[in-house]
Amino acid sequence: MKRIGILNLWLGALAILALFGCATGQATAGQAYAGKMIDAHSHPRKQDNEILARHFADAAKAGIVRIIVMRTPNDYRKSKRDELLGRAARFPNVTTLCSPDFIGHLHQGRIERARAEVAKIRQDLAAGRCAGVGELGLRHYDKRWARGGGQAEVIVPLDHPLVHAVLAAANKHGVPVLLHIEPVYRPRSIDNLARVKRWYKKVCRIYPRARLIALHTGMMSPPDLEEILLSCPNLFADFKILHSRGSVIGFADLHGVNDLGFRFFGHWTAMFEKHPDRFIFGSDWKEGRGGGYRDRSYRKHIARVREMIGALPRSVQKKLAYSNAKMVFRLP
Repeated sequence: MKRIGILNLWLGALAILALFGCATGQATAGQAYAGKMIDAHSHPRKQDNEILARHFADAAKAGIVRIIVMRTPNDYRKSKRDELLGRAARFPNVTTLCSPDFIGHLHQGRIERARAEVAKIRQDLAAGRCAGVGELGLRHYDKRWARGGGQAEVIVPLDHPLVHAVLAAANKHGVPVLLHIEPVYRPRSIDNLARVKRWYKKVCRIYPRARLIALHTGMMSPPDLEEILLSCPNLFADFKILHSRGSVIGFADLHGVNDLGFRFFGHWTAMFEKHPDRFIFGSDWKEGRGGGYRDRSYRKHIARVREMIGALPRSVQKKLAYSNAKMVFRLP
C-alpha cells in the first residue's frame, strides 16, 4: 500500500508539471499551421453511416485531406468493428488498415483463430484492400490503473512467428506496420526498454521494405527514440496530442509530447527539428466513444493541433502534418 501511495504521488507531481509546463521548455506560440493535414491514426467507434459521414465531413472541414482508420489492440473482442472498417473505407477521404486482431487472439491463446487472421492480412494486402497493418498492440498495459484500472491488457511475445509473418507480408508489399509497444509499466516494475529497442533494431534490418511506425513516439524518451531512428532508416514515429488530465496521467511513464496548455515540450520540439522527416501526426481520436470523448470536438482538437504545429519552424510544419504521412502510406 505504501508503494502504491508513493507512485500515486509521483504521478500527481508529473501531471502538475505537465499542467504548468515545467519540463525542459516548450515551443513558443505562433500562427496556426494552415496547410493540408493527414490524420494517420484514427479509431471511429460507431458504425452508423450518418455518424461516420458526419465525422469524416468534420475532418474535411478541419482541413484533414486524408484520415487513416484502424482497429485498436482491444477490438478483437468486438467483431462488429471489422464491419466498421468496411463502411469507413467507402468514404473518399478515408484509408483503412488491415485488422490487427490476430494479436488479441494470440494473447487469449486462440492460435488457430490468429493464424486465420494472418492469412486474411496476407490476402488483403495482396489485393490492395488495406494500406498497411495496425494498430498492433504487442505491449498494451492498463494505463487507467491510477484511476482504479479497467483498461484491458494485451501482451504477446515480440518474436512470435505470427508477428514475424505479418512483418514479412508488410515487407513484401512495402507497406506500414503500426506498432504499439509500451516499454515500461511501473505499477508492476516492468522495464523492457532495452529489449524493445533491440527488437526494433533487429526487425528493421530483417524487413527493410516494411515501413515501421512506432506509435505515440515509441512511448520512450527522445534520446531512446533517436537511438533506434538512427539505426533504422525504415522506422518512423507518430505523435498524438494529449488532450485531458487523464491522458497526461496515463502517459506519465510514456513520454507524452505536450502539456495541458497544449504546448510541445522543448525536448520534443528539438526532436521534431532534428528529425523532421521521421514524424507523423496521428490523433488516436476515438470518435463516438463514451466517457472522456463524449463532450469533445474533433474539429476543435485539430484546431489546437494546428496551433501547436504552427509554433514549430516552418521547415518542419508541413512534413509533420502532411508530407511524411503521404510518403509513408503512399497516398495519392
